[in-house]
Amino acid sequence: MISTQFHISEKVLLSPLLRCVRRSAFVLVGVMCLLNPPCTAQAELQIEGKPKWNFDNQVEIEEHNLLTVEVFNNSEKPWQGDVWLKPLLGFQGVDVPLWQQDLFLEPYGKRQIQFYVFIPSLSEFKFEWGRFPRGRDSFEIDSPRRRNGALKIELLKDGASSKGRSLLTASDDEFPSSAIVLKSLDTVVLDHAPRWQEPQARAFKDWLYQGGNLFLIADSAGEYPEFSQILAELNEPSSSFPVGYGSVTRSLKPVQFEKPSQIQNLNTNNLSTSATLFSQLRSITTPDHNWALIYFLSIIYLLILFPGCWLLGRKKGDFRITYGVILLTVGLFSFGFHSIGKRGYGEETTINCMTIVHPGAPGRWIAKQWMNLFVTSGGTYQIDFEDDSSTVSTGQHSESVRGFAINQPVGILSSAVPSFSNRTVLHAGVVKHEGFRPEVRKLKFQETLKEFELALPSGTSWPEISQSVAVLGDRLYQLRRIGQTYQIIDAGKPLSQYLDHEALRFNPFRRRNRPREENDEIFDKGVWPVIANDLGVLNEEVVRSGNLKNSQVHVYFTTDFHPDFFAKGEISPQQRGRVIYAFRFDMNDVMNESQD
Repeated sequence: MISTQFHISEKVLLSPLLRCVRRSAFVLVGVMCLLNPPCTAQAELQIEGKPKWNFDNQVEIEEHNLLTVEVFNNSEKPWQGDVWLKPLLGFQGVDVPLWQQDLFLEPYGKRQIQFYVFIPSLSEFKFEWGRFPRGRDSFEIDSPRRRNGALKIELLKDGASSKGRSLLTASDDEFPSSAIVLKSLDTVVLDHAPRWQEPQARAFKDWLYQGGNLFLIADSAGEYPEFSQILAELNEPSSSFPVGYGSVTRSLKPVQFEKPSQIQNLNTNNLSTSATLFSQLRSITTPDHNWALIYFLSIIYLLILFPGCWLLGRKKGDFRITYGVILLTVGLFSFGFHSIGKRGYGEETTINCMTIVHPGAPGRWIAKQWMNLFVTSGGTYQIDFEDDSSTVSTGQHSESVRGFAINQPVGILSSAVPSFSNRTVLHAGVVKHEGFRPEVRKLKFQETLKEFELALPSGTSWPEISQSVAVLGDRLYQLRRIGQTYQIIDAGKPLSQYLDHEALRFNPFRRRNRPREENDEIFDKGVWPVIANDLGVLNEEVVRSGNLKNSQVHVYFTTDFHPDFFAKGEISPQQRGRVIYAFRFDMNDVMNESQD
């Protein structure tokens, strides 16, 4: 009897436990069904082939690069979700992930996804996708190879073979929708009119106006490609003609080019213009506190806490009064220190910026901007760029940043920024801006530039320019305004003298124990890293290697920051900096025009 009673008691005790376990199992199964519904039990999205960098699967350091990922929906139902691209440092994510929202693929459909990625150093990337934040599935992308030198490609029409071609080939649909990733593209060969969407056609036009070289090849009947709408000006019948700062050449026969040689990477010290610029921009908001007042308040604060509160407690004998005085003291002095700290930083949320722009199609400029955002109040800040095909990041691969970036067609950076701290921002996009576009009036070259004169078309005027230089080969020439023209005023100096400038050496400790520099001085120093970045040279070793073309004159005009290049969003209108207008003149084209 006792045994039977014990057996019954055991069942009574276990039954609630069994019911609880059973309910938990049902709940767990339900949650798993929600997270993995029947239509997504297997991977619906697949990566087709290997992701491709640019046109040749190589990248340029310190520049924006094109990454193309082809995805395939392998299910019978439509796929809709978000995708992310995240740079990696080892196993740790760095920078902010690039986020593309609401990607849609029909059943068994394919699609190319393009990212515009700034690469400060070679690193691996992770491509993620899914219906939930930060994806559910992922694909790791190996660290790309580095390219040094210009790129020449031939775009093939559908069904054409790449055999026997002297150039690297690419399909029409690989061409990006923004010129910000086309800086290293020197030459394009076309034997047909590509069926591009409007953003791709505009990107091609911007690239050509910036200084690209286009070769149009006739078919077997001697007919050249016919372009419409945006690219209609390419129908000019001349054998060779300029388009902006670029050129178009017509040829009845296929053109042959020597295989481009890889230029040796001579940046053995891993110098970084971006790190240098960000360091300089951060130094502008170095605090200038009233330390005497801070020390005085600190002493008063400590004296109030002890022996002040101790004496008050002994006299009153009521701990509530003592605690109240302590809390009030902490609150008042916290507010006081916060106010003094804000005054030391100018009490303003500010953006300091260095911008370089190249001419695109009329009214459009291809911009690259290094920004430093300083905030006095912590929080999550959203910075918007309403330019065409913008891309934005923090411009570094050394630390993880809480936030995200959305690119194309507008750029958005959302990032958490603590009080009294900085956030670096690197932006590129095509900005609508009038600007100015000089033309060469005189050019005489005998081993060095002897004469070089620039003027503006009638009806336009020069802006207020603080610095102006021209670079040809390994020499830099100073320009000066004379009347309505800018002319060289010296025989030029070795470019290495300017590249040895202190502004190009990144050292986070160099500003300690040194007199504070004025903001204008810091901005003026920042011009040299920007020019070095644009030329692709960082030290004397690179200059001596002959990497710079002796047939191109690079001209740089520096002006104050223009509102057209301001960042938008949840930030202060307090924005300052410099804009550097960069132009590239091909000496052969200029001399041919002068002869005509």
